[in-house]
Amino acid sequence: MLQNIRLERIMDVLIQEKAVDIQTLATYLGVTPKTVRLDLEKLENAHFLKRVHGGAILPNQTNTVPLHFQRDENLPKKALIARKALEMLHEGDVVLLDDGSTSLELAKLLGGVNLTVLTNDVFIINELMDKPNIDLYVIGGSLKRNHGRYVITGEDSIQFIRKYRVNKLFLGISTIDTEDGLMIFYYGDRSTKRAFMAAADEVICLADSSKFSRTAFTRVAGVSELDTIITDSGLPEEEAVRYRTLGIRVIYADK
Repeated sequence: MLQNIRLERIMDVLIQEKAVDIQTLATYLGVTPKTVRLDLEKLENAHFLKRVHGGAILPNQTNTVPLHFQRDENLPKKALIARKALEMLHEGDVVLLDDGSTSLELAKLLGGVNLTVLTNDVFIINELMDKPNIDLYVIGGSLKRNHGRYVITGEDSIQFIRKYRVNKLFLGISTIDTEDGLMIFYYGDRSTKRAFMAAADEVICLADSSKFSRTAFTRVAGVSELDTIITDSGLPEEEAVRYRTLGIRVIYADK
């Protein structure tokens, strides 16, 4: 099992149980206790957990966002970002909506103009299926059920998207940083997101300010692969300048 997958599963157990022990994790993951200790050390160094005798616990504070986002987290900011993203859409555009709560907020606003929309998010599919102005393409593949998220992913999804070209990709990520790049918590989504980016003429990252200057498990891409970031005024202007100097357009949804 790849280390990134083990790390994700360790955090999954820890968030649910609040504490984990090494022997139980070793049995669950099918690895040696030594491997688990090394994994816990890596997670502790990244401030995801605190090691204790025989296992690990959640720290009181962490410099990362939660492993599994809640769909109502920062919802007012995400709704503002979605409204700003809507202004970038034009009649006849072919759009790819990556999974995520901000993309879902954007989907709720669609229907005023004729668009072709491709997506792998079941909530977005449900939102768009009854809108007659939306020509909806459902990306096929394996359904991932994960703490209230229902996302279609895997090799079939990658092969599906390679057959198409889209004007705009609205990309969802877990964290963003000028040095670490675009990162996510679930390793299995990386290849799918890479394929989405390769299919798009323009890559637009929808990221509320809580996602900046933080880290996650898996790097998807460097920030230089983005064309535009739409965020909120919680992102300091001096930090926005760092992205603009890299040639990325940064748009504040609430300014």
